[in-house]
Amino acid sequence: MDPASTTSETSAEATRRRRESGRMVDPRIRRMRRRRRAVVAVLALVLVLAAGAASALAYMRRADTKINRVTSSDSELAGLLKQNVPAPGEPFYILLMGSDRRPGEKWARSDTLIVARVDPKARKVHMMSIPRDSRVNIPGRGLDKINAAPSWGGPKLALKTVTAFTGLPISHYLSVDFNGFSAVVDAIGGVQFDVKQRIYDPDAPAWSRIHAVVEKGDQKLDGFHALVLVRSRHQFADGDFARIRNQQAFIKALAQQALAFKNVFSAPAIIGAVVDNLDTDMTTADLVALVQQFKGLKDGDIQSATMPGGTDYINGLSYVIPNKPKMDEMIARMRKGQPLDPASSLEGSSTVAASDVPAVRLKPSDITLTVRNGAGVSGLAKAGSDLFTKAGFVVTESANMSQFVYGRSLIVFPKGREAEAGIVREALGYGDVVPAAGMYKFSSEILVVIGKDWHDPTKATVRQ
Repeated sequence: MDPASTTSETSAEATRRRRESGRMVDPRIRRMRRRRRAVVAVLALVLVLAAGAASALAYMRRADTKINRVTSSDSELAGLLKQNVPAPGEPFYILLMGSDRRPGEKWARSDTLIVARVDPKARKVHMMSIPRDSRVNIPGRGLDKINAAPSWGGPKLALKTVTAFTGLPISHYLSVDFNGFSAVVDAIGGVQFDVKQRIYDPDAPAWSRIHAVVEKGDQKLDGFHALVLVRSRHQFADGDFARIRNQQAFIKALAQQALAFKNVFSAPAIIGAVVDNLDTDMTTADLVALVQQFKGLKDGDIQSATMPGGTDYINGLSYVIPNKPKMDEMIARMRKGQPLDPASSLEGSSTVAASDVPAVRLKPSDITLTVRNGAGVSGLAKAGSDLFTKAGFVVTESANMSQFVYGRSLIVFPKGREAEAGIVREALGYGDVVPAAGMYKFSSEILVVIGKDWHDPTKATVRQ
């Protein structure tokens, strides 16, 4: 017999015998083996989870060292916040700010300012946005735009101003730089959002201006385009109020998608994106605990509203004048956890209260313009005239300035024409609004000086 064949038969016979032997094992023994395997698997899982928890703890400790704990360096701010700390589990108020800090600045003006009431037990959040141009009393400074407070005195002056203005017992402070906001959006893989109107941001840096378009429609926005959405305001008829509506809607979408189960494993990336751009009194553990409480947040669990008020021009500057009686009513409802909009009858509804923006009394066809080339680039006066004519304005003169020294475009107005200048600024989307003050001569209602920053906002394209 062939030795190889014998070896093969022997191996086959051994395999058969092992299989038969397995079938003859006592069922009790098989159950014991399965239980042992199950116990080993559970122990392995516990070890993995323990290792993960230790890693998470180490990660949180590292993150804590990166957060700018503003109360550590400002005992007065810490004292102000501690005065309003509620009992554990009770609703508390937090001042949320989005800042755009530039190189060399210690503090930045806030483009986004929200007072939020957080109710951990009811799992509800009420947010009241305060327009950045709201004319309020800033302690030690007098009446000015509220977004000047953080640039003058940092978190402490911002907190004092908002507390005095609203009367709410704010116990926490959190400010996220726009770079952090953009990074968070990218960390969760983008945010699905329905854009109601095509947006172009002419104030984006020159290198990114060609990208600064957000098309209309339901789409997934990356960090950069999300930033364009929440920053833009000049192209809207109601300016900052439209931007606030976009901010409120996007913050809600961002919160829901960031707290969704599928993004649980993105938590380290999200924390990493935030910590380098975060100023707060809260620890990483505080923030994580808050996220855990609100995991799986539903649409109706977040309410947002805008402080009631209307626009006005004072000394050539545009302000939002608060409607104090209506604002007090809104704050009273906020304290009780009630709908911010009294027109809503549903406790859990998500509402955006309408602001008291007065109806625009003027339209472009009511305004006459003089357009002059102040940059010295051939054809700019005509290009500017064509732009404004298409927008409906009446251009009565198109010429050159006597000197080509204007780096920035100007919208020049005589006394009493502040509103007209505001409408022209909104149509152009950029430029400085300045009073004539006897320095400029023109026969129309408004003078537009085209500077070297000229670009046609209607011709922006997206690079594919």
